[in-house]
Amino acid sequence: MKRMILMAPMLTAACATMAPPPPERGPCVVDEAAKMHFAAVKYRERMRGEIEHTTHSAVSRIVRPGDMVTQDLRPDRLTILLDDGGLISGLRCG
Repeated sequence: MKRMILMAPMLTAACATMAPPPPERGPCVVDEAAKMHFAAVKYRERMRGEIEHTTHSAVSRIVRPGDMVTQDLRPDRLTILLDDGGLISGLRCG
């Protein structure tokens, strides 16, 4: 019994230090505020996380003029459309 009493603080401490699970993401939501914030901005790879967070997307893909893309519908995916100059020309879910 004494052994159990001595181990109790260690067991509860281990549970208290666990990181919470990451929030679930998706489905993607592109509202007017997101469109206006990123419209005509020069795309940089470091921006991807911010854009995904803003649109609640789990994943994203970059599409440049002439790129071939799949037509499968994924509600958690964001498509970042770029123009010839690398500027963001649009955001689209799916």
